[in-house]
Amino acid sequence: MIPKLIRLGVETILKIICEKIIIKDIKIVNKDDKFSGIIDELYIKAESIIFNKINISNINIKIKDVVLKFAYNKIFSIDNCDAEIYMRLSIDNINKTLLNNKWKILKTKIESFILNSFQSIEFNNKSIHFITSDGISIKNNSYTLQNDKNNIFLLNNINKESISILDDKNIIIRNLFFFENYIEIELTSKIIFT
Repeated sequence: MIPKLIRLGVETILKIICEKIIIKDIKIVNKDDKFSGIIDELYIKAESIIFNKINISNINIKIKDVVLKFAYNKIFSIDNCDAEIYMRLSIDNINKTLLNNKWKILKTKIESFILNSFQSIEFNNKSIHFITSDGISIKNNSYTLQNDKNNIFLLNNINKESISILDDKNIIIRNLFFFENYIEIELTSKIIFT
């Protein structure tokens, strides 16, 4: 009974915080098959996600040692915890995100960096090319995405200058895989409940 309620609670939270989500699976794993307020591992698989105006093709989340506490003014509270997250962003996801008004500042920042305005991006030979409003690719420079511990940045492949796209101390980028039609990001993040 308790795992079903927890699954329902997780599903409800995800549907509240995401503008769109298709939940494929929620799995709760406890080593001793008993629930004592701690979930050893919580797995979430979802697709077609829009979270904070970011479009994501699919996501796999693994959260360890989730501590649930019954609270006085709430049904229960959740302690902050860490999650391993694997997500895939298609070219369409990235274009929809960059063209959303919420991310206008990021788009303008990239346009200042590449010295051109653009309406979309495309991938070619694992490089990013920016497409102008008239459908012409800006091919005088090609760019790739790189990462270090807390940062994903856009790198000019010719002059090696870069600009930060994501810089968050609560996120550790483990891997960034760049494919022809999508990127995959493997990261760990602190999940903070307020």
